[in-house]
Amino acid sequence: MDTQTPPVIEALEAKSRRHYKISTVFHVVGIAWGAATFGYGGSIIGTTLGQPSFIKYMGLDTAPNADQLLGAMNALFYIGGIIGGFLAGFLSDKYGRKFTVLFGAAITLVATALTAGSVNIAMFIVFRAIVGLGCFIELATAPLWITELVPPKDRGILSDATAIGVNVGYVSASYVGVGFFYYKDAPLSVWRAPLAIGCLPCLIVLLWVPFIPESPRYLLLKDQIDKAWEIVKRLHSTSDDPDHTYARAEFNQMRTQLAIDRGLKSGYIEMFRRPSYRKRVFMGMGLTFALQSSGVLVINNYGTLLYKDLGFNTAQQLLFQAGWLAVSFSLNCAAITIVDRLPRNILMTIGLTGCLASLISEAAIQAKYLGGTNKSALAGGVAMLYSYVFFYAMFLDGCSFWYVGEIFPSHLRANGFALAMAGICLADIIWLGAAPTAFADIGWKYYLFFIIITAITTVTVFFTFPNTLNVPLEEVARLFGDHDEIAVHANQSMKQTISDKHESKDGSIATYEHVDSLKS
Repeated sequence: MDTQTPPVIEALEAKSRRHYKISTVFHVVGIAWGAATFGYGGSIIGTTLGQPSFIKYMGLDTAPNADQLLGAMNALFYIGGIIGGFLAGFLSDKYGRKFTVLFGAAITLVATALTAGSVNIAMFIVFRAIVGLGCFIELATAPLWITELVPPKDRGILSDATAIGVNVGYVSASYVGVGFFYYKDAPLSVWRAPLAIGCLPCLIVLLWVPFIPESPRYLLLKDQIDKAWEIVKRLHSTSDDPDHTYARAEFNQMRTQLAIDRGLKSGYIEMFRRPSYRKRVFMGMGLTFALQSSGVLVINNYGTLLYKDLGFNTAQQLLFQAGWLAVSFSLNCAAITIVDRLPRNILMTIGLTGCLASLISEAAIQAKYLGGTNKSALAGGVAMLYSYVFFYAMFLDGCSFWYVGEIFPSHLRANGFALAMAGICLADIIWLGAAPTAFADIGWKYYLFFIIITAITTVTVFFTFPNTLNVPLEEVARLFGDHDEIAVHANQSMKQTISDKHESKDGSIATYEHVDSLKS
């Protein structure tokens, strides 16, 4: 399947290394802090469960149903997340991407403060669910906004900011937990402080995001053409392209395509009614469900318990967990060097294959050596968990966000992200809710579920997922057979834009500042 960049655009791209300004990166980083609220809010439970003060304060050291309560803390977070994901889809299309990110941050801020102030386990679980709602509003909207804001050539690199943001939250939560564990002579309520620090990324979002422009594609859907053009011109132009040739061509394609999209049926029913839309739903929701079903959140949230089973003490458990997340963050940053160099399906297949091999090795080590005295073998169990995160962070973490954003058309993209987030939540409700009891009752056999699902996903992605690398969002429809929904191709748009720049009769170069000149 040919997904190469059209030759006319290639000529322009050879002239400039990128088609966005540093201010675009600044805006992307600001949006990515929305993902960091999810990373911290979702991950802090892992270090909280490793804090003896929390276990004692909540009575989990003596409660006969402690495993069930631990499962409920995680499961209800993701039940709230399902609601948050669908709410994000509605709010994003109704009020805009910017409003939705700010709304999610405000909810998360209040709920996080109340979670930190919980006086009993019931209050903690209830507000933990509301934190999940707010966090998933952020997680569903931040990558949607970034995908629509950045140019196609570097979409993977810039969209990986979402995964990096998530891991900033993960790493911060983990090392905050380690720091408070070593707080000597701490009061019994010391567990509250790491949770309360989760308010910080919410505050950053609330202070930064108001200065970030709205998604131009959302503005076009609302027929705010001039505002959309000003944003694209400002963000997608460089000194090598003073006439905004690339930005004009890109906007021409956006505007023409969105004129068609506004007239198409939208909504969740339509997404399942049309075969090509239904295929995208299964791919988007299936991908996020399958990636979470590879065990990544189980390792992240219950890492301290896994290292405990491998024979390590509390301090070692927290340090291993923090190190695992630090490696994940580092590799997320390194992933930007390859994300736009490999076909999307190949990139994901490499990651899935590596994760599969690591899971098989981990299960084998635990099956043979768990409970024994072979320290080298048990250290090998830790190594396999780190091997797993190498492949996941380097090849898979970002694709949950940019691939979902790429495969859905503009009028369905917010709903597509909502369904994809539901896929994440459903998987995590199943696996995280069952994990404490499963590891206690069946031990290493729990990994078999992750192994089987990952094996099936690897084959499916390699053979059936289209490569969307460098394909403009307005042209992805052709990869799913919807040629009738494409208004204009990028090379046609570029040719039209270049022809519009030919010398006028008086010999001067025509300059068009009003978007009416961008008609195809």
